[in-house]
Amino acid sequence: MTTLATLEPAALEVLPGGEATCRLTVRNAGDIVEGYNLEVVGAPAPWTVLDPLTIRLYPGAETTVTVAFRPPRAPWVAAGDVPYAVRVLPIERPQDAVAAEGAVRVLAFAETTAEIVPRTSKGRRGARHEVAVDNRGNVPLTAHLAGGDPDGQLKVAPRPATLVVPPGQAAFAAVAVRHRRRLWRGQPVTRPFQVAVAHDDGPPILLDASTLQLPIISKTAMRVAAGTVAVVALLAAAWFLLLKPAVKSAATDAVNQPLAKVAQQADNADKKAGQAQQDADKANKTLSDPNAPGGTGKTPGPQPAPPSPPPGTTTQPFTSRLQNVVGPGGNTGTTGYTVPAKTTFAITDLVLENPQGDTGRLDVLVDGREILTLALANFRDLDYHFVSPIQVGAGKTLSIRTTCLTNGPVLAGTSGDQCRTLVFASGTQITVNTP
Repeated sequence: MTTLATLEPAALEVLPGGEATCRLTVRNAGDIVEGYNLEVVGAPAPWTVLDPLTIRLYPGAETTVTVAFRPPRAPWVAAGDVPYAVRVLPIERPQDAVAAEGAVRVLAFAETTAEIVPRTSKGRRGARHEVAVDNRGNVPLTAHLAGGDPDGQLKVAPRPATLVVPPGQAAFAAVAVRHRRRLWRGQPVTRPFQVAVAHDDGPPILLDASTLQLPIISKTAMRVAAGTVAVVALLAAAWFLLLKPAVKSAATDAVNQPLAKVAQQADNADKKAGQAQQDADKANKTLSDPNAPGGTGKTPGPQPAPPSPPPGTTTQPFTSRLQNVVGPGGNTGTTGYTVPAKTTFAITDLVLENPQGDTGRLDVLVDGREILTLALANFRDLDYHFVSPIQVGAGKTLSIRTTCLTNGPVLAGTSGDQCRTLVFASGTQITVNTP
């Protein structure tokens, strides 16, 4: 071995941002003049300085090289023992290279910063902030958060309340700020508060912030409400003072004119009735006077009663209700009722119903003959009354035929998208009694 190298001390401590040194002794044990190149290997190499970097020694001579460790104050320089070596490379005899090994202990350091954003918030019931805790040290950081305000008007709740932050990283916590009482109206109120970030490496960090509490009823809303009330008052005044008298006068005129016409017609009818009564009295007197031309001397008897039902028959009221349920799209459905033998229906009333507001066509038929045709869109319910009854004889059929185009909203208690039409018929049933 022609080259010898030793470190003194072989182990030492250094604080990031500071400096620590040791000595490297190199001896030429060979028989020629030798030059040497020096280099540091291992994790400390980026922040280690050798002085000098090259040396030249005569046989049997030795020298000392200063090894300076200068780790930066940065999170990526981890705390703990870091091994290293200084390699000595002979220029003439590179096969005789040696390395002196040692270890440097990097001490821990803490540097913590924190920030709250936004510094000022606003809201009616509360607001939200965020706290960022930045660990600029080289060991993990545990931080505890708590908040409050000097007046006791706020609830300040950090979530989470404890943060564990690795070296060189930041962690975040939401801060919910809630007002203990509502501010119904008036001017907005600014309420200051603090969030304390406590950690093991120094005094707590105090973060100041504030929140602006807004009133529930703003000035704008009050102005809008006042304006609305004023407009309503003006409209009411205009109605009672201007529009209502004019409408009342127009309505009175519109009613009085028809009433006057009806009254005139009633007077004319009374006059005609009085004249007819006079003529009747005169005719009766003439008939009862035997001396009068055309007189018989007899007082006219009562007028004959209306004809009674034919002998051998009985009459009674009857009703019948027909319903059609038809699918949409132009489908047609028919429902009917056949009159029993020896019976005739005299229909005096028909009530038509379209409860869903369907569209399409409805036909009312007697023994296949159409007597009524209506568009479903023209009615919801409609009734007909006949002075001359519709006669439906024995064995004939009263039926309704529905053509459904589109159905309306489904009737409560029913199911399916279908048209529903109904016809209610009433009148007199005449039955021939069997001898």
